[in-house]
Amino acid sequence: MMKRKIFLGLALALFTLPSLEAQHKRTYIELDGERQYLSVPAHTDFDMSREGSYTISYWFWGARTQAYTSGQRILSRASSAVANEYPRFGYELLALRNTQSNFSGYSLQQYLDRETNRSSTAWVHSPERAEIRSWHHVAFVIDREGGQISLYVDAQLQSSVPAKAFEAFEVQGSQPVLIGCSRDAKGNPSGYFGGRLDNVRFYHRALTIGEVKRDLSSVYSRPKIKGLVAAFDFDSYRPGDTSITDATGRHTAQLHGFASGLDHPLVRTFAETKTNGNLIGRGEAQALSSLALGLARVDRIRELSVSLEGTTSLEDIRALKLYATEVCDRFDHRSPGLLIAQTDKIETLSRLIAVKGSPRIDHGTKLWLVADIAPSAGEGNLVATQVKSISFASKAKKPFVPEAQVHRQEIVLERTLVWTPGEQGAASYRIPAIVRMDDGSLVASIDRRKNSDYDLPEDIDVEVKISHDEGKTWSEPITVARGTAAHGYGDAAMVSDGKTIHMVMVAGSGLWAYPSSAQKAMEMYYTQSTDGGRSWTPVREITSEVYTDRYPNGGFFGSGNGLITSRGRIAFVAAMRVDPRWGGQMDNVMVYSDDQGKSWKASPVARANGDESKIVELSSGELLISSRNRAGGANDRTFVVSADHGQTWSTPGTWRELRGNACNASLTRYSTTREGKAHNVLLHTLLHSAKRERLTLFLSDDDGRSWPVSRVICEGEAAYSELVVFPDGSIGIISEENDRPAYDIYFTRVSLEWLMKGKNKK
Repeated sequence: MMKRKIFLGLALALFTLPSLEAQHKRTYIELDGERQYLSVPAHTDFDMSREGSYTISYWFWGARTQAYTSGQRILSRASSAVANEYPRFGYELLALRNTQSNFSGYSLQQYLDRETNRSSTAWVHSPERAEIRSWHHVAFVIDREGGQISLYVDAQLQSSVPAKAFEAFEVQGSQPVLIGCSRDAKGNPSGYFGGRLDNVRFYHRALTIGEVKRDLSSVYSRPKIKGLVAAFDFDSYRPGDTSITDATGRHTAQLHGFASGLDHPLVRTFAETKTNGNLIGRGEAQALSSLALGLARVDRIRELSVSLEGTTSLEDIRALKLYATEVCDRFDHRSPGLLIAQTDKIETLSRLIAVKGSPRIDHGTKLWLVADIAPSAGEGNLVATQVKSISFASKAKKPFVPEAQVHRQEIVLERTLVWTPGEQGAASYRIPAIVRMDDGSLVASIDRRKNSDYDLPEDIDVEVKISHDEGKTWSEPITVARGTAAHGYGDAAMVSDGKTIHMVMVAGSGLWAYPSSAQKAMEMYYTQSTDGGRSWTPVREITSEVYTDRYPNGGFFGSGNGLITSRGRIAFVAAMRVDPRWGGQMDNVMVYSDDQGKSWKASPVARANGDESKIVELSSGELLISSRNRAGGANDRTFVVSADHGQTWSTPGTWRELRGNACNASLTRYSTTREGKAHNVLLHTLLHSAKRERLTLFLSDDDGRSWPVSRVICEGEAAYSELVVFPDGSIGIISEENDRPAYDIYFTRVSLEWLMKGKNKK
């Protein structure tokens, strides 16, 4: 398929020079999935009559899937923008809820009046398991003469329905064609597409399968091709343009949400984005910011100057480097991309000089400014950067002086990427847990979500990675429980006594398969490892032991970490569904084993109407559960206490200091000596925001009565997290961060001294 070969993308280009330079000969439009789209004014060329045949085709490269939504809109047009106006007709072409089961689709709507209407959304499987961030061709064909409405993906028929089911379907009127979004009931843009689009074509006839294949292979549109009425190939597009005229010259699309053009002969647009997090670790290739240069033509960067004014100590920085990568939303230090420029001489104004053989770049190239941080760099020191100028190989071009902001990151002991979307072919990784063994190794577990970021029921594996150097590097993944499309595993929780790891997880129908019942409730499983996570016993189902007859509607564990009490009891907290209806009540119970995992029981209700929860043992021997609330926005974290090892529980209370998003969090305890005095310290992570962002680490030194100390671990997008404590008192945090296209899983290590500097001022 010719177009796919041309648009393999920068990921391949990084390793197969001179593909970067070949890329500039073909252009596409890239949308951010947040606010960018195109609108084409209404015209009879885009009308669809009840008798006519039509084809719409396009190439797309999706940057992310979307869970819990109806998908992203590639193209849409409606005859009415108001939901309750009749008659009302329209169509939407959709993409990427899932890389396998909901990969591409369409929605047709014909509302004649309140009683007579018909709508249909057809999601189709990919021809084979597809990948996000790869090019795919779609052709949507309404063939009135042949009597079929068909959808082709990569020239393979995916869906075909009788056209007579939509014999009243038509699209006419004053509504524009939207590219990259649709409109909600109030007429506002919604359902934004995030990714790349190319060769968007409209035909006033039904293409045959042979013609679909030729459309797929055609790089440029020929305006006189039979039936072609509009074709947006984006070959004349330059960054900074506010409009694009199609190949026929008849239609002009307006760009919305794009950057305005700059007054520079080469650099049309410039954007610099700080990393999602606010911390960087000691070590090589620590990302500082991403740069997006919209160039009018291809060129080579000759020099980049960066101000380090505001940096605590220049000696903390060993080198600054500039890398080219496929995308600007994440940087993977394990495969940093193609080195463009670097400097080994760190000064207040540092010059990054192009390396030998540095390739030419264009508006599709994404750049990353990174630093090599010295092993002895001071924890808590700041690295401040500001791009001052960029000069290019074309000597006639004056240097570009951007209006760049100062970006600051704080140095901590360790900051390492452990899992990232696309790794080992998986679309998403979620739900981390971590334990430390007596030999010093770390074992981290994760959901390997192969096709999307959906929860169960999905094709999900539970796997682990092991680190023998305090989180600096991690092993290849080891599968603990291998899922299938019919029966996945996930939401694992772990606990260890330093020698044996005990792990529980759920599987099967999923919490959100309604109505769940005792006949098909979500299952619970147990496994253990006695060799530091290298091998695991076959998963053993413990559903009947936990559910008994109290919870016929199923339940799930609070993923992350559990507890081994001073009496040797292995304990986790589960949320058990009392009500089979969506959004119905769930009760928290302690699920425990007193015989090293051979048998399991469930305690009386610890908290009614709870959610994902964590448990610790206080210095008094009491058990403390911190429970997620079933509420939106910011709310105070809820807790309950048991003085009799889980047989009875206190009335729920709340922590005013721990106010944040309703999300899974972490709670752990360790004893430490500070200033000659023993302290029983509790640590709690929380998204200290109404949204899933601003992951914060809190400390209590009075058994949870107050939380006077806190530091932000990730100021941007974040979600689930878990904690581990080192013998030297340092603290490890494994966390979900940067939700594009799905979460990155980071490991961060900080010292207790660093955390204590966050003491709240009264």
